[in-house]
Amino acid sequence: MSASVVKVALYRRSLVRVLGLVMLLAAVSLGCSVGQALVGRAGVSAATPTKTPRPTFTPLPAALTPLATSGISVRGTLPPGVVAQAPATGGLPLAEGAAQEGAIAGGSTELLIYATDTPAPSPTPEPPQATPQPTSDVETNRPVRESGPRPQPTPYVVVNVDTLNARRGPGTDFERVGQVKRGEQLMILGRTPDGAWVNVCCVANQPVWVFAEFVTEMGAVAQVAVVTPAPTPIPPPPTAIPPPQPTRTPAPTPAPPFDIARGPEFPIQRDNGIMTIYVKVYEGPPDNQTPLPGYILKVMRNGADVSNNEQSFGSREFEHTAISEGNLETNLKFEMIRAGEADWEIYLARPGGFRVSPITQFTTKGDSYRNLVVYIAYWLAR
Repeated sequence: MSASVVKVALYRRSLVRVLGLVMLLAAVSLGCSVGQALVGRAGVSAATPTKTPRPTFTPLPAALTPLATSGISVRGTLPPGVVAQAPATGGLPLAEGAAQEGAIAGGSTELLIYATDTPAPSPTPEPPQATPQPTSDVETNRPVRESGPRPQPTPYVVVNVDTLNARRGPGTDFERVGQVKRGEQLMILGRTPDGAWVNVCCVANQPVWVFAEFVTEMGAVAQVAVVTPAPTPIPPPPTAIPPPQPTRTPAPTPAPPFDIARGPEFPIQRDNGIMTIYVKVYEGPPDNQTPLPGYILKVMRNGADVSNNEQSFGSREFEHTAISEGNLETNLKFEMIRAGEADWEIYLARPGGFRVSPITQFTTKGDSYRNLVVYIAYWLAR
């Protein structure tokens, strides 16, 4: 048998095998189609189960964080020190739509996550706070006073002797106005240039001078003003004494008909400057006194006549002063405003000026400046 005949026989045998395999596959395919048709017909009357829909993934805002270097997306926020990096070779990138649905398109994807030595974020430093600076004159927890000079307390003196004379000027030649006692406090108004006398307020409602050695100065005494005092009063020159002259023996003066039965008295002290003199003019024994009319009180102030010529009454009972003034009987009154400090002389007279009583003298100067309420009683004795 030749070689060509052998080749033909082998070719036919291979062809028959291929055709048989094709027919077998066709038969299997036909059987599967018939089976599916039969199963489909059998299940026509049965209820078709409802297919549960797959949940749809809704991406959250900022859920996928693109990495600037790798171009991939990572769900959520990576912790500090963790970095995501795409593989250098192999694998396929995630499709954007498939990544949002949670599916992988076109094969597997590899993702390499590793930790690095990235330093933790340093805390933001707090801004420095200004340290409060304490002031030099107050505590730090107190309000700072306003700028300007600090107010100083009023300077004053405290009397450190039992009794201290207060005078009109800085010297013993000046008239004494009154006295102050130990422990009394007086406000300082000024001082003499040598500091020996201090001008203070007030005694008898007026500024006076006191000797500095007998008081203790308190308060801001360094700021006390220096006062130039008035010049010391110059005493008048002595009056020349005339040579003695032979005198005549005067005829005896008859005694006035009235005697002073009471007074002068000063029942109360007053400093309003108003002089009031209450007078009682009467006759009779103490148990049967009768007011006498028609008399006046002559009043001399420092030698000047300041009488008001008001007459005593006798047609009614005696009047009485206020209880605070002694509740004294009176039927004649003299008043004068702005009486001030002066020397006084008073006596009872007839309206024409004829004196009928002794002369009474008193003063409202110095310590007696408050003797402005006077009481005197005249009794017809002869």
